[in-house]
Amino acid sequence: MKALGVALLMAAATTLAACQTTSDAASRLVSAVERMELTAARLDMHAVAQAQGNEVIGGSFDQRIRAIGVLVPPDRLQLTLEGAGRVHELVIVGKQMWIDAGDGLRLADKVPLGPLSRPTAPLDFIRGPGRAEFAGLGLSRGVVTYRVRIPLSASELQARMRSDQPVDPDSSGSVEVEIGLLDGLIHRQVFDVKEPVDRFSGTGLRTLRTTYTIEYWDHGRRLEVREPK
Repeated sequence: MKALGVALLMAAATTLAACQTTSDAASRLVSAVERMELTAARLDMHAVAQAQGNEVIGGSFDQRIRAIGVLVPPDRLQLTLEGAGRVHELVIVGKQMWIDAGDGLRLADKVPLGPLSRPTAPLDFIRGPGRAEFAGLGLSRGVVTYRVRIPLSASELQARMRSDQPVDPDSSGSVEVEIGLLDGLIHRQVFDVKEPVDRFSGTGLRTLRTTYTIEYWDHGRRLEVREPK
C-alpha cells in the first residue's frame, strides 16, 4: 500500500509539473521563504570551494566545510562545524554570537560580517533579482519536492551578496530550491557561484567555484537554541 501511495503521489506530481509557469515557480518560492522564516528546523550545510588551473604552477584548490545544527527563526542558530579552521561551534542568539575555537564557547566581541552574521542568512541568498524557473521534481530525504531554479548574472549575484566587495563581471551563478510538494517548506537549497581568478595572481588558477548545499528537516519540531552558560 505504501508503494501504491508513493506511485499515486508521483503521478499527481507529474501532472502538476506539466502545467507549471514562471509565475507559479516565483509564487511558490516566495511563499516557501516566508514560511521558513517562522519554522524551526534542523539543517546540514556543505560548503565546497574548488579552483582549477595549471598543475605545474599551483595545482588545484579544494576546501570543504560541513555544518550541522538547528535554526530557530527569527534570531537563533547553533552550528557544529568541521573544516572551518579553529572554529568548532558557533551559537547566535539575537545580536550576540558565541564561538568555540577549541577552548569552549566564548562571547565574540562583535558579530563578524559574512554569510553567517544572521541566523536566517541562508534564506537571504534566495531573495533578490532573477527569473525563477520550474526545474522539475526532486526528492529530499524521502520528501517529493518542487524544484525552482534562478540563473544569476554578476549583477544579480552582487545583490545577493549584500556586500561592498565587488563581484567580477565575468562571474555567474544560480540558486536552486527544493520545496516540499505537500508542506510548502524548503527542504534543500543550493547556491552555486563561478568566478574567474585574477590571471595576474601567479597561482595558475583560472576559475573558482563555490557551492553551498543546505538540507532542512524536522520542520516545526520543538527545537531550542539557548545562550551558552
